[in-house]
Amino acid sequence: MAEEARGYTIKIPQDVSRPDKIMFGATARQCVILGSAAAGLWLAWLATQTFIPPLMFLAPAVLVLLVLGIGVSTERDGITCERLLIAALRQSLSPRRRVMAPEGVSAPPEFLAGAFRCGMLPAPLELPARQVRADGVIDLGDDGVVVLAECSTVNFALRTGAEQELLVGGFARWLNSLTGPVQIISRTTTVDLGSQISALRSAASRLPHALLQSAALNHSDYLVQIGESGSVLRRTALVAAGEPDLQRAPRAVRRIGDAAALLSSCEVEANPLGAHAAYAVLSAALDPDTSRSSTSAGE
Repeated sequence: MAEEARGYTIKIPQDVSRPDKIMFGATARQCVILGSAAAGLWLAWLATQTFIPPLMFLAPAVLVLLVLGIGVSTERDGITCERLLIAALRQSLSPRRRVMAPEGVSAPPEFLAGAFRCGMLPAPLELPARQVRADGVIDLGDDGVVVLAECSTVNFALRTGAEQELLVGGFARWLNSLTGPVQIISRTTTVDLGSQISALRSAASRLPHALLQSAALNHSDYLVQIGESGSVLRRTALVAAGEPDLQRAPRAVRRIGDAAALLSSCEVEANPLGAHAAYAVLSAALDPDTSRSSTSAGE
């Protein structure tokens, strides 16, 4: 027992996707931004030094560089503040209402023109997914293609130390075998208890005793209550394998198949999603409140 309770060490390699730091602990992007700002301030000083005292120019210049340095170096969830600020500005300038109209939104008729003020018309909703092919490949247009697989979960905390090490080793073998980009998505959705409620109520009438029938109907009413509360949740994991263009779609399908085979060694059942199941997953991502039923893998 003492041997199993003893912890074990797993070596995590350096994040190879992190940008290299080339000067004073700053990345190339940070150096370009700060260098451009410093060069702009220097040119501004050369143009205004004849009528602005040095101290009056130095104070705001240092403040600008300080704020800019904090913005490009401070991170939240791995994203720098200046990237978050740019994303916020883009989001504030984007239309608030979008509709499914790939052909474009036409102007309203003349008798309704007065009801629409400037900027009130909705904008077309541009989704990254263009189509879902029969083999389950999701066409993302200029962003390439992606194939999905739905994975089961493993209760890691209830395993012994040796069992946990085997699970981690199997997962590490899959990570080391990757030859292209993958993404792991965790989804939590509400469970639709309608089928269980219908089966319980239909079976209640066939029970041999009135007390059993009453207990079954009471339990079905209880399931209705907890189903309406949305407290029953279902957690699933998706693995997405992407390729940069449509011609490499068979490679993405093959990589998902290889992932299913390798993940089985760590007791994770990965089922590649067919066209209907992939479409259901995308629909649930766009409207999770109305998509409560679970999708069947490989449909």
